[in-house]
Amino acid sequence: MLRFQDTQPQMEYNSGREQMRIPEYGRNIQKMIAHVRTMADREERTRAAQAIIRVMGQVNPYLRQQEDLNHKLWDHLFIIADFDLDVDSPYPIPQKEHFNQKPDRMPYSDGQVRYRHYGRIAEQMVRKVSEVQDDAARLQMGVEVANVMKRQYLMWNRDSVSDHMIIRDLIELSKGRIRLPIETELNRMLDVRPQQPLQNQGRSNSGKKRNKRGNRNKNRQRF
Repeated sequence: MLRFQDTQPQMEYNSGREQMRIPEYGRNIQKMIAHVRTMADREERTRAAQAIIRVMGQVNPYLRQQEDLNHKLWDHLFIIADFDLDVDSPYPIPQKEHFNQKPDRMPYSDGQVRYRHYGRIAEQMVRKVSEVQDDAARLQMGVEVANVMKRQYLMWNRDSVSDHMIIRDLIELSKGRIRLPIETELNRMLDVRPQQPLQNQGRSNSGKKRNKRGNRNKNRQRF
């Protein structure tokens, strides 16, 4: 029995190819850089790397808007080459260890908020004002902080709140450092309540117009 050999070329899939280090430049740029690494002459490698840099700038035109464009392109060149490219670079050659280094963890505050309806920022304001040494200035700033606390309270609670309650909480949060007089009047409730958005106002007005039109049509049908 005759057996025919399969002469069709095998399909090449991306899963079997080398992983692309910077996909934005495409696989051809990566192949060009891999070919430069095989050149024996250093001067020839440098000239080829400079030519590839010009091509990289044309492949990604959005990079032209960034500062230090040439420096970024050379850094990307060494990244694609896996930091194994011996050429004369006009900039310091990046080190692989710096790119593999993980960034420092961001410090998050794990402290609990005593009154959540006031928020953490309001408590921080109370803490800063409590450190003020001048009594008159501390009381004046304490009134402003109390107005902020009242505004924050009404944003999360629709019910009204008395100024006495805000002043009492301010004394507790400041550990007695900010003692406003009992007769202190804070901003009125209408001043601190969030106003109705214009979109909702427009919808309510349009609804009223529709009701008026509907009533007119009903009256016409009666007659």
